[in-house]
Amino acid sequence: MIRSAPTCIARAGAAAMVSALLGATPVQASDLVVHEVLSEQPLSDAPDMKVVISRVTIKPDGMIERHAHPGDMHAVVLRGGRIEGPDGAEQVLEEGAAIFASAGEAHGPARNLGDGDIELMVTYVVNVLEPFSWPVE
Repeated sequence: MIRSAPTCIARAGAAAMVSALLGATPVQASDLVVHEVLSEQPLSDAPDMKVVISRVTIKPDGMIERHAHPGDMHAVVLRGGRIEGPDGAEQVLEEGAAIFASAGEAHGPARNLGDGDIELMVTYVVNVLEPFSWPVE
């Protein structure tokens, strides 16, 4: 379940960031989702862990597929908008909403239904010995 403060965005999926990839560089199915890594650093006193901070932009009609990460994902909605969530229902991501997904927790898909970009600032705390993310059916 994806949780946000103060409300739950369990099906938002926009917490979902990228489909399968092996580092912090995403493999995108289209140019409609832009994943810009701003910082990537080892976690203090945990050599097998790293912290990755990214800006994710979902352009109109852009879609993030269902996936999971080998660590926690924390996101803040910088620019909100309307999405189609995993159940096909329309949902609104509010600017300033915080989104969380636990390690291994599947999230997505999410499609931007609006005319403007949706932007997220995302922090991942992941194990460097595992793929950065993987697709989930």
